[in-house]
Amino acid sequence: MDENSKLKLIYEEAVRFLKNKVENEILKKHLEHYHTYRPKSLEDVFKKMVETLKNRQGFVNYIAPTEELCSIMFDFNPKKVLEKYFDWKQLFNQLKKKFSEKYIMDINENRNSWVLFSKGIISCAKFISNFNDFHQFDEFVQSFFFNEFTIASLPMLLEKEIFGYGFALACDLLKELGYVQYGKPDTHIKKIFNELEIVNSNDDFEVFKKIVKIGLIVNEDPVIVDKVFWLIGSGKFHFSKIEIGSQKREFINHIKNKINKMT
Repeated sequence: MDENSKLKLIYEEAVRFLKNKVENEILKKHLEHYHTYRPKSLEDVFKKMVETLKNRQGFVNYIAPTEELCSIMFDFNPKKVLEKYFDWKQLFNQLKKKFSEKYIMDINENRNSWVLFSKGIISCAKFISNFNDFHQFDEFVQSFFFNEFTIASLPMLLEKEIFGYGFALACDLLKELGYVQYGKPDTHIKKIFNELEIVNSNDDFEVFKKIVKIGLIVNEDPVIVDKVFWLIGSGKFHFSKIEIGSQKREFINHIKNKINKMT
């Protein structure tokens, strides 16, 4: 079996596998989300950037809910944030006034989640303030949509420009902003791809390229390819508040058995 045929088989079986686990309407709801959501303002983008920071190394467990940050962040107005807080330490101290009773916040500990979070927020605000409005930001993002190589260069740029972002987090941001050309090479997808021997490493860039390639083969947006394998790996259908537990092992064994029977 050549690679393209194998990738097509794995993806089609993944969709069929999920349809046997949850009702079709539930699956459809989770896949179509990425075709319906788009931000309307730079404030929307900035808020999503801040939310993405919390996906780093489980920070969501140590950082306050995003909605509780609204007053300190001027409803996520990046320019007002920069006007108020000249550096991350000023922002940290403001956050500490509100949240220190609930969370461990030590400005002298470089690895403290709130220190890293504060640095990331200021970095995000500086980056997004380069744009006058969402239309200008959207044009900037779409200027990378020439081919698979230029598409991949945008998360590389964000990784360099924004403190706390790696390649995978940058991909996560872009897909959550509604740019369907992106999928996040997260741990669930890496595990599935590695065990099925469709990638040779856990390198984020290599896994991302494979997500894009599968999309091209099956004529589907990379964000949908990402979501299909993520749902299998996590078992979390969050929009429907349903958890079925990770299905990675069962799916991997299913694919291996199917391929073995064909060879």
